[in-house]
Amino acid sequence: MKTKLHWLPLLGVLCLYACTKESHNALETIPQQRNAAIGVAAASTVTYTDESSFVNSLSSYGYKTPDQLSLNRDASTNGYNAVYGFNIPADNQVTGFKWNSGDEQTNEWRPQGITGFTWGGKKFLLVTWYGVDPGTVAGVNNQHKGVRISLVDITDMSKITYRHILLVQNAANMSNSSLYKASNSYTQLATFCPVPIHAGGVACHAGKIYVADTKLGIRVFDLTKFISAKGDDTETRIGKESNGDLKAFNYGYILPQTGYYKITNANPFSCIELGEGATSADKYLWTAQYIESSETTTPQVFGFPVNSNGQVSTTAVPTVITPIDNTNGNVYGIQGVFRMGSKTFMTTTGNSSYEGSTARLVRYNDGTAAGTRYRWPHGAEDLYRDEATGYLWNLTEYETEKYGKDNRVVFAVRITDYN
Repeated sequence: MKTKLHWLPLLGVLCLYACTKESHNALETIPQQRNAAIGVAAASTVTYTDESSFVNSLSSYGYKTPDQLSLNRDASTNGYNAVYGFNIPADNQVTGFKWNSGDEQTNEWRPQGITGFTWGGKKFLLVTWYGVDPGTVAGVNNQHKGVRISLVDITDMSKITYRHILLVQNAANMSNSSLYKASNSYTQLATFCPVPIHAGGVACHAGKIYVADTKLGIRVFDLTKFISAKGDDTETRIGKESNGDLKAFNYGYILPQTGYYKITNANPFSCIELGEGATSADKYLWTAQYIESSETTTPQVFGFPVNSNGQVSTTAVPTVITPIDNTNGNVYGIQGVFRMGSKTFMTTTGNSSYEGSTARLVRYNDGTAAGTRYRWPHGAEDLYRDEATGYLWNLTEYETEKYGKDNRVVFAVRITDYN
């Protein structure tokens, strides 16, 4: 393993806030007391650990790319805009889909992150799900499986197919409490183990995907390194069997972790998305903090420069933004973030109920007195902007039994309608 360590000063700016007018899609306007302050965030470190040697150790099993995977499930656009808490105005609805009935209903997994890319002439979305624990849904012990991703072919929205793939990491990481957390029992074999994190967001750039790890920073995976795994009817085994077979709780493919960025003084890492820097040509990975209004910490958005090879800078000073809401100054409960030019778009939860939802989309323009809120579907999570179409994609997380009606949906709006 190779490890690089650099000290980075992070500058945080607290902006003015007051009342603002909102568009016809927005919710409420609440006047605020005007205030201004400038703060400096604590010094931070960004450390990269390269785990490519672990991934290379699996090369004899053969690697696959997204277009080479067999997608074995079907999604449907039917009824996507009729799920629980879907309150996007009719004029702003563009497209979306629901998972198959089993994935709509399962309480063992919850979807969180979303990103997208094109590969081999096909257009894909990629969604992260985390294994649910009893603290989330009583009686459910699925957290040992860690994170699965859904590779979704949306080339033809009338024929959407997808498949779940298990994320894995070097079994040697099990001794590192920052990378692995023991839970309920399962059969751990050799070579690789689960990635037991919340996976609140995912981004894609330069053939890599970047998964937000709440306390650690960013986990990295290579889209050219999917590997086939053998069946496991017991759904209890993971790793390399003594006969050489690879097992992954009965998932047909694994995607091994190629490295990770440990980032201090910027957590919690609630979400992540590829967005712009000072110009549209500058690419940044933007993360945001999920902090509730009862906490004393000020929620911030962090931008980490990433180069054309997909390497996050360990020397450049990250951009730090303190976005302003239109209610109480800070933007609390951030679940998704996207940055375009001087504008930061955020999904938030934990707000007052409106049109069947406690979620909002918040847009904050740099230097303005306050942000603008829009109605947004219930259970909203991570954001992804498709640069080619100008669509802003989002997804919701809850299982059917929570509200007695399907809630899970993946949907897109035109970002120009909220810009």
